[in-house]
Amino acid sequence: MILSRNINYRKILVKPKSSQETSGTFAVPRYYIPEGSQHYDEAQKLFTKIKWKKPPQRADAKLNRFYAFSSLLWAVTKDENWVVHTDLNKSSYAIREWPINYDAMSQTLNALKEMGWLVGYGVRTRNRQLRYIAPIKSPMRKMTPFKVSQLTWYPPVVEIRLGKTDLETAPLNVELMSKPAQRKWNAEHLIPRMEELNDKLANHSFTLFPFGEREDVEVQYRRIYTNLPQEDGKPWLSHGRIYPQTFTLPQKINGWRKKTLINDKPTVEVDIHASGLRLFAEDFYAGFNLPDTEDLYTYGKLSDLKRDLTKKVIQAVINGISLKRTGWPPSFKEDKKTLQLIYREKWSDYVKVISETYPALLEVYKDQGMDLMLTESAIIIRAMNYLLDKDIGCLSIHDCLIVPKENVEDAKDAFYKAYDHKGFKRPKLSIG
Repeated sequence: MILSRNINYRKILVKPKSSQETSGTFAVPRYYIPEGSQHYDEAQKLFTKIKWKKPPQRADAKLNRFYAFSSLLWAVTKDENWVVHTDLNKSSYAIREWPINYDAMSQTLNALKEMGWLVGYGVRTRNRQLRYIAPIKSPMRKMTPFKVSQLTWYPPVVEIRLGKTDLETAPLNVELMSKPAQRKWNAEHLIPRMEELNDKLANHSFTLFPFGEREDVEVQYRRIYTNLPQEDGKPWLSHGRIYPQTFTLPQKINGWRKKTLINDKPTVEVDIHASGLRLFAEDFYAGFNLPDTEDLYTYGKLSDLKRDLTKKVIQAVINGISLKRTGWPPSFKEDKKTLQLIYREKWSDYVKVISETYPALLEVYKDQGMDLMLTESAIIIRAMNYLLDKDIGCLSIHDCLIVPKENVEDAKDAFYKAYDHKGFKRPKLSIG
């Protein structure tokens, strides 16, 4: 976006012209330009021109502000429209423990605003963060894109988020996580469990192929809850799945995931078949009997439908999509793969057969899927701990465990014991 030369950059709040424009690049408060890199001297020259309201005196304070400037500068040069946003919630810094502190980031941003190097650019709707643009005269725009390094940072192993399961659009529930009572509860009950799990995982070696190339990684997880407040306003923590914290799980394409090694041993996946549907059928939830069949998605008349689409519909229903609607959900049409599946298929055909096969799916309560995820995550964590206590390394992907091939029976036993602990029926497992 090009701004008029006559604009008073210090005063105006620029508003995006359309939803097509970038939401901006996040200036992560852990990025820095290492000394000796190609762009270090250039960044330092810009940094020395900054006019501080209160110049830093200590060397560490100066360094922190340079790190903050580096992060903002990187985001500006990386974004095609020179738009940047960052975390400026003081409570968030206390929770996340960013390596670049709040004072450094806020003071640096304020100085850049005062000089007109950055200008307000509206609100980033996903999490209400303010955005800023480097106007055409800003020296920050003269820098070419560059690579940054990352300061050592260990994010919180337990997070409570707002919204639903889309973690990209669900920011931290900073207000709740900042409350003394919740912080005390997290510290006493939630965090120790994840720290214990991560400590056990640290005793094993993991080799992944996230992009086809070998990478030895440290495996640490974080657990993410979603707050679904009750009618009285009290928090209701749901969801609770664990996600990679220090690594990236390879995709299945090109056989990348199959190459995974644990303690230098080849691995295999052990999956729970129809995990959500099985949990939903338990007496604790809907309470109905599932047929004794190899595949719950092709049982009876379901065999006349597309299996992949049947599975998707059932999963969507469990997660809040009503079978009583009149047509395909918008989310199905927005996803390219799903759009191909529904081509020339009738929603009514799937509703009829699925509701006849599993009538309880007509009565799924609001946010039931989130509660099922919480139960599922507790089962997975228990199964992982069972394996790790036997000195068997493992990885988790929601309702799946990755284990050395020689430990398949151990993994099956871990799942069975985790289900037994809940008083649930033992699930059908698939190996592959």
